[in-house]
Amino acid sequence: MLGKRILSDIQSMEKKSLNISLLKDENSDFTFFNIDDDENDHTLRTLKQSYVTKNYKEETILNLQKTLESEGENINKEIKIESYKKFNEALDLANDKYITDALNIIEQANEMNGKDKDILNLKGLLYMLKCDFTKAIESFYTSMCYERNEIATTYVDILSSEDFKVILSRYNHCIRFINEDLNQESINILINILDENPEFIEPYVILILLYRKLNNKRKEIYYLKKLEQIDKSNDILKEESKDDKEDKEVKKDSTKTKKILTYSMIGLITASIVFYVVQRENKINSLKEELVKKEDHIVEVGQELDKKQEELEKTTEKLNEKDEKIVKQEQEIKQKNEEIEKKNEQIESAKNEETKEMDEVKAYENAVRLKNVESYEDSIKYFKKVVENGKSEKYIKESTYQVASLSEKINDDETAKKYYKKYINTYTKNDEYYDESFYNLAMIYYNEGDLQKAKDTLYGLRYEVPDSIYNNSTVKEILSK
Repeated sequence: MLGKRILSDIQSMEKKSLNISLLKDENSDFTFFNIDDDENDHTLRTLKQSYVTKNYKEETILNLQKTLESEGENINKEIKIESYKKFNEALDLANDKYITDALNIIEQANEMNGKDKDILNLKGLLYMLKCDFTKAIESFYTSMCYERNEIATTYVDILSSEDFKVILSRYNHCIRFINEDLNQESINILINILDENPEFIEPYVILILLYRKLNNKRKEIYYLKKLEQIDKSNDILKEESKDDKEDKEVKKDSTKTKKILTYSMIGLITASIVFYVVQRENKINSLKEELVKKEDHIVEVGQELDKKQEELEKTTEKLNEKDEKIVKQEQEIKQKNEEIEKKNEQIESAKNEETKEMDEVKAYENAVRLKNVESYEDSIKYFKKVVENGKSEKYIKESTYQVASLSEKINDDETAKKYYKKYINTYTKNDEYYDESFYNLAMIYYNEGDLQKAKDTLYGLRYEVPDSIYNNSTVKEILSK
């Protein structure tokens, strides 16, 4: 898997030596100026044709020249050592799963020392994990221009490969579905991408936001925990932590307010008592003699109260011990109940999954049987059930096409158009009904009198599948209008 390979390459990178005496002076020569001379290097020729235009190359060279004019021919050794420190720090952070923080640090290192291949390669690998493939290819290509090296060449080849184009195409389909508010289709694609590359970061972020939009808190929390396992410093995790902190501050302020109110009440009561004492001072003086007489009685009552206080304290201790035992027992019972509930949920989930799988196959078989006896409307209902609730790609793919085709048979053009579009946006030219769906969709538009949409769709067919059997004389005739 690509994600595992990226992590492995990061772990295999060695830290930079920080011994300034070992640094060598650099000259101002650029591999950029010599790239055109090496016409036998297939990878570089492909890069020039696919990723780097002449203007971009000239602009890059000009920027490099300006940097040299402002800083001199050699990068200051102290600055280079500082960039190496940041490289080592970023490497440690990446290996500890703090990918976002690592990327921020390596960007700083790159600004200090823009020509170091190791800094550029680590930057490219981190952007690959973040799914920012444009910045990744730019970083690897720049690394190759300064110094030919295995990592940059390997990842340039990967990013130029047919296999990677499939991943990118699926990712683009997902974004297109989100823009069209087809959230469940986007979620299915993202989950499939993560099944193959669970180390990719951006799909988790998009899933969290989608489930937040759908008010599915359980799924949102699930993917937040998944994201934390691969990128502990991701911005969306920092947002969650900030929200928790704000809740605690609100509670703290509330407690503080209660204390202030309590102290205010105590002050008012004390003031009232003092006022009362002053008013009654004369009367108290007159009662002193009577109080002296009753002093002995008060002492006796005090001793009795002390005894009762001791008994009360002992009783309280016993009650506290019993309370602790009760709390402990309640916790144990609660824990056991949670374990039982969790097991029941697992059993129920397994039963549901088994039932769904059986339902999917049964629904598909019913749909095919009804189609064979030309009961198209009933057949469409079962095919739609497979599309909406199924898990097997082969059944979903076949059912998507069948809904479109059978809807067209019963003159339900709106449903037919919707599912032809869904098939085209979800699958690729290698799938069985891909070019046929293009053609049928175009013919519906044409028969409805919408010539422009028909032509746009046929142009898409010609672009996506130029050698399709459906690029026939009828297509040429429509496109010529």
